[in-house]
Amino acid sequence: MTQADVAVTRIPFVSTCPRCGDERVQWYSDRALATLLRRGHPVEGYCVMCQEYWQLDSHERSALARSLQAN
Repeated sequence: MTQADVAVTRIPFVSTCPRCGDERVQWYSDRALATLLRRGHPVEGYCVMCQEYWQLDSHERSALARSLQAN
């Protein structure tokens, strides 16, 4: 099986922009998200209106890890 044969599942989740307070949908592939969480790397949100990036807090990271395990 080649990498092209592996289906990519996009995982949407909502995170609140710390600058404007609006909820923004974030999209990561399941593989990228699992790798970031497993290695302890930051998972970032982005607000297109503020053009601001932020790191998800530990509660958001835990919820994402649980949702990945459920799939």
